[in-house]
Amino acid sequence: MSARFICSILLAAGLSACAAAEESSHSRRLNNLVSELVDLSKISTPTQSFQFSRANDGWIFISLRSKGEGAVRILVDKELREPTAAVQDSAGLWRREAMSFVIQGKHTIQVECDGAAKLEKIEVRAIPELMHCGLGYNPQIKAFGVYDVDFLKADVLPNITTLHVPGSLQLSDSVIHDWHRQGRHFVGETGVDSQAKTAEEHTKFWGSTLEKTPFLDGIIIDEFIVNNPVTWPLSQERQKRLEQEQQNYLLYGEALKQLRAGQRFTNKMVYAYFGGSGKKLNQEVIGTNFIRNILNCNYRIALERYLHEMSSEKGSQDALQLFIDGISDWEAREPGVKNQMVIAFGLFSMPPGGLNKLPNVDYHVWMDQQMNLAANHPALAGVAGLEWWTSTLADEETVRFVGKLYRHYALEGQTNMFTRDPLFMTHVQNGDFASGTEGWTLHAAEEGAIAVKSFPRYGRIEGRFMGLGRPADPEHIGDTFLWMKRSRKGRNTFSQRIKDLEPDRLYSLEMFSCDYDDLIHPKSKKIEETKSTGTVTIDDVELDTKRSFTEVYASTPEPKIPVGITYYWRVFRAKAPTAQLTVSDWANPEPPDATFGQEQTFNFLEVQPYHE
Repeated sequence: MSARFICSILLAAGLSACAAAEESSHSRRLNNLVSELVDLSKISTPTQSFQFSRANDGWIFISLRSKGEGAVRILVDKELREPTAAVQDSAGLWRREAMSFVIQGKHTIQVECDGAAKLEKIEVRAIPELMHCGLGYNPQIKAFGVYDVDFLKADVLPNITTLHVPGSLQLSDSVIHDWHRQGRHFVGETGVDSQAKTAEEHTKFWGSTLEKTPFLDGIIIDEFIVNNPVTWPLSQERQKRLEQEQQNYLLYGEALKQLRAGQRFTNKMVYAYFGGSGKKLNQEVIGTNFIRNILNCNYRIALERYLHEMSSEKGSQDALQLFIDGISDWEAREPGVKNQMVIAFGLFSMPPGGLNKLPNVDYHVWMDQQMNLAANHPALAGVAGLEWWTSTLADEETVRFVGKLYRHYALEGQTNMFTRDPLFMTHVQNGDFASGTEGWTLHAAEEGAIAVKSFPRYGRIEGRFMGLGRPADPEHIGDTFLWMKRSRKGRNTFSQRIKDLEPDRLYSLEMFSCDYDDLIHPKSKKIEETKSTGTVTIDDVELDTKRSFTEVYASTPEPKIPVGITYYWRVFRAKAPTAQLTVSDWANPEPPDATFGQEQTFNFLEVQPYHE
């Protein structure tokens, strides 16, 4: 034991911090999400542990810098916390990180070093809950791979506190134990039992997920609905349905109170997921007590805020302002609700349900703008947590990108934008052919083989999201496309010079295509029967063949007979400021038994920076 020493510092017992308001002078707020509790860089031979306190329940992030070889152990309230990350830099210095959920009040952190390990710096920060949805939610575009632990460990797992998983997910004991030894949580998804008639039946249903999957630290109930105000007068049928919905919410509230009062799930958290179209807290259906019941139970509200791309700078700013106004309204009607609120942003970056719906808007910059507001706008100070829902509808780059945003804003406490690119891109002009063929060079194999056409709600059919059951996009985004009819005389092509590239930087290209006959003469067929003969060529770049692919997916939820949409995804490294993009309606190589006369659509040609 002679080689072992305990590195510790005794801080003033009055040290206090929280990521919301009411912080003491001993803590330093870095942004809305992060407060610095401890920052020590001159560490001699310590002999005691150090203390801190939080004014409310929440998460802490511990970062240690050390030099020399040897074990470094971190104990929070005498419980060992395995590092969430341990990285050695080129100079031989180690950075170790840990996380832990702590309740309101004073806590002790003890750091133990073995061998030649010597601490150089200790930081402790109050951070929000950082949820990832999630493990077990693999992409609907299969070519992006499986979002398992191995995939998530580089960019996502080191930067989150909580893994959102399906309520029935089975995991190995090693994965469960490792995650819990790191002090982090699993939250399982469940629903609302449509067959339950009493509060007791709802309580039993929600508790059953925790019983069947005992490693869960909580459940997220998907979903409760907050709609826009009811339009009066109501039909007799709608009035009856409204009264039933109001009665249901009385039962839901009572069930949550029963769940909290029970002994079996005392240490389990419940997240009530609120969806719907309403941005403000409309209580006509849910009643005036439902939210307060959740707060009194010390449960969490997961508030859906899906912001799709807008077609102008003003539209983008208006959408962000509407987001702020909605949170402000919730707080005004239910003071303190932000302190128990997890904001659930929309992660939908790809079909068949993408908020990434404009080919000239950088979706990652749009995500960054939302996170920047969460970190800086006064109306959003004090939120309990963040989530991006759901990786099922996100490409692999965007899933990893969330981890980078979390680190920048919610661990490092930065206030500046993470990205350095403009929201509106100039790489490809007129990617949806909304302005006819402007910007494109066309080469038709024969007269009448190429034209710009449109189809009602085609953008929605492709999966450009505005909400299920909504009317057509008011701007008809995605409804126009380039139509080409295959000819025996040769290829039809359209091309454009990609502009404003940074040499040696990675970019992605997306494109949608479908068989035009499937739109105008819908017929049931297997998705494997969808034939796409389009070929994408990008000259003067280095194509990443491992990351690039073409895959067919089925449109959903419309039309009733699904359309097979071909999704083109290319990743390339620029060699020069420009590159030549050419799309052909011939396969490469064209098979001997090729059929001609097929009509195809092409649109959503988007080129944007790819984040490694």
